[in-house]
Amino acid sequence: MSYILKLLLKTRCLQGNTQKSIIKRSRNEVPLKKGGEGGCQKAYEKRKILYGNTIIPLVLAILLSFWIGCHFCYAGSHNDRISSLFQETQQASVFYLDNGMEVILIENHASPMIAAVTIVKTGSRHEDEASNGSAHFLEHLLFNGTKTRTQKQLYDEMDYYGGYNNAHTGPDYTNYMILMPKEYIARGMDIQVDMLFNSTLPEEKFEKERGIVIEEIGKGADGPGHQVNNHFQRVFYADTPYERPVLGTVSTISHLKRESVWAYYRTWYVPNNMTLMVIGDFSPQDMVKLVREKYGPYPAGPLPEHKTITLDSPQKLRMIRAQGMDKFPKDRQFLTLGYILPPPVSDDFQALVLLTEFLGGRENAALKTFFQQEPYKDLVVTIDASMDFNRDFSTLQISAELPISADAGRVVELITQTVQGMTKKTVPDSEVESTLIARVTHELYLQESLHYYGMMKSGYLAAGGYTLLRNYMDGLMKVTPQEIQKAAEKYLKTQVPVVTLMSPLVEKTPVESSAQSVNQYKMETLKNGLTVVVKENQDSRVIGIHLLAKDRSLSEGKEKWGMTEILQRMLLDGGTTAHPDDVLYQAFESIGAEIKVCDDPSVPFDDYYHTPRFAYLRLKVIDAFFEKGLNLLSEMILQPNLTEKAFAEAKKDVITLSANAGMSTPKVAERIFYDNLFKENPGFGRLFGDAKQLERIQLKDVQDFHKKFYNPANLLLVISGNIPIEKARSLVSQYFGGVWGEAGCSRQPLHRSFSPWALRYVKRWGNSNRISPWRMYVRSEMMICLPSTSWRISLMTGLPLTSGRNRGLPTALAWDSINTIAPSGIALPWAPDRKISNVQLPASVKRSVPYGKRPLKRKRCKRPSTPCWGDGACAGWTG
Repeated sequence: MSYILKLLLKTRCLQGNTQKSIIKRSRNEVPLKKGGEGGCQKAYEKRKILYGNTIIPLVLAILLSFWIGCHFCYAGSHNDRISSLFQETQQASVFYLDNGMEVILIENHASPMIAAVTIVKTGSRHEDEASNGSAHFLEHLLFNGTKTRTQKQLYDEMDYYGGYNNAHTGPDYTNYMILMPKEYIARGMDIQVDMLFNSTLPEEKFEKERGIVIEEIGKGADGPGHQVNNHFQRVFYADTPYERPVLGTVSTISHLKRESVWAYYRTWYVPNNMTLMVIGDFSPQDMVKLVREKYGPYPAGPLPEHKTITLDSPQKLRMIRAQGMDKFPKDRQFLTLGYILPPPVSDDFQALVLLTEFLGGRENAALKTFFQQEPYKDLVVTIDASMDFNRDFSTLQISAELPISADAGRVVELITQTVQGMTKKTVPDSEVESTLIARVTHELYLQESLHYYGMMKSGYLAAGGYTLLRNYMDGLMKVTPQEIQKAAEKYLKTQVPVVTLMSPLVEKTPVESSAQSVNQYKMETLKNGLTVVVKENQDSRVIGIHLLAKDRSLSEGKEKWGMTEILQRMLLDGGTTAHPDDVLYQAFESIGAEIKVCDDPSVPFDDYYHTPRFAYLRLKVIDAFFEKGLNLLSEMILQPNLTEKAFAEAKKDVITLSANAGMSTPKVAERIFYDNLFKENPGFGRLFGDAKQLERIQLKDVQDFHKKFYNPANLLLVISGNIPIEKARSLVSQYFGGVWGEAGCSRQPLHRSFSPWALRYVKRWGNSNRISPWRMYVRSEMMICLPSTSWRISLMTGLPLTSGRNRGLPTALAWDSINTIAPSGIALPWAPDRKISNVQLPASVKRSVPYGKRPLKRKRCKRPSTPCWGDGACAGWTG
């Protein structure tokens, strides 16, 4: 017994010292101290002399205290280690303005940026059936103009200062977020404050935004996720505002009045109903002063009394079924279970958050593990658990995707059994610890994305301000496995969940299906040569009209590349004979239409529209204004007001775009690529033309070009939406059926002629571009032409400059996905420190190209002794 006592006492003492050292290291980062074992030896000798070997009850008591002590030693270490990490994420200053606005300041000096996120504590919760969608509609309208700024000024000013301005609406809050370079945060806050408190909700913009919101509703309405969620909300939140969609419905938005939205704005957009979170690179003293200056002058306002919403769980388990429509998959069914939980101020809230994660929020969660084993693995495709909350209650939602053949009732039975299992066993301590560490590290990662951090914390701030957010994080760090089990037992053991199931629509017979079809398609060519395609789709009130003019660059000719870009702008800016200048744009605005005539160079994702193969006009209207929109579009083509004023403005803009393209590494690389790919480049990479050639283009050239390019035989008109085919054909014949321009004009098709194949490098030294206030780059291009009839590769590198001198290693760029380049080719961002042999190319290229023999190794690159510009070869290149 004395030997056992000696061993146990020695072990316990060592554990105590070790735990203290670990705690000390986590706080102060000092090495583990030695010498603990000697102290334990002395303790043992003292106890041996004092007690001897005969006091067995005392020994048993000591043994018991040892195990209890070990348990608390572990728990203490567990909590302290995580808490020390946690404290790094909780460095915030909180104060209130005199008008009641809560302000949270979080310093983060990792980058010279600052985000300001204002949470307005209102959303679709404060709407009724008639006004459903007002909160989201209002969010759109706040970007349309204030007492001191027009919509254009709002956007232009934010762009000028390099800022980001966006918003998001939920059931309980609406976010307004800006992200600015630190030196311009005052400018950004001035814009945000102006939008929040001084918006005018311009009447002339109301119909435009109505059309945009209706289109937004239509975009995801037929997706399976939207249908499943909408069905569950209608059942679970029945007779509460949460049963309604945040965006509203097509019906409510179509009938929404400006007066209703204005009343909502004046009621809820007051500073005492807002929380401002500022996170980024700032001095707290300076930021307090700035926030008071910008947000302080606006007075508090009276708020309606808060009406608490409660939910009741069903008395009996029942599955509410519905059938999916349109794009709903035919081989799947979607099951959802919902449990009602207490509000986030509850003492059990944090334990329930972790319970949700261990139930179905992580890879080895109980539900996922259960349905991965035999014989249940074929019952479920995916299964997850998530938690949502507001100031009145929380919810646990379990979502499962099932094969069409699965017995949904059996799956519900197995899910509820697994939920009950959480009430009978504890989660291992190690898993709780790893989960909490993951939560804390995620918090650190999240704080690096400044505006995203504010957005992700908005739910907590809307439900209870920073007090709730801080208490939530504090409490989360103290949750034990036993508390998770007790929470499961308290809230889930006897509760009957709400259950919904959505399955695909039962297939009808071919005769029935044909009779019920609402999606029809018709293509025809009018007598004047215009090709017309109409697709009727009664599921969307938005109608898209796309007019495409073919062979853009071939029609211009090499000497006048870029002329189409000038013409496209003139079609809208010059207006028409009946609607000159801005009157045309106002006519489109009056029906809520969206018109696009040219590429937005600041948005790279729509570049597939920007091609030498065609030019386009894209119009979107809702069905009620289809004829008016089609009439205006026909005026733009048949009766354009191509004036000297519109020409001068458009030409100036395109010359600027051409000059910018000449200084853009990707654009120059693309141009070099196509110039070397073709014997005679038909216009690829030259859409903005050359600045010198553009200067020589006259108004008469554009007017003559319009007659040839926009002749009926060169046009394709596509219409899709809620419009009967015969009605659309009749209106198209009415407005586009005549003869105009040089009808019947056509040109010879392009016969591509490629340069001889060879492996060669084309090197250019480009201009220095100021990418950001703290870094300079010089761009270099390399092109590798591969001996294959199908593929070419354009490779680009970036070379950083330091201290204003051209030195430094090439920037490492990650490989992106392969993109096809018309008419043939692939483009890859090039990492200079990689060898060509690392490139993943199509099999046909791999078979024919000995690319591993000519590796491009990492080098220091030096500027040519003689600078070179334009398309000429560079002399003196070294590397």
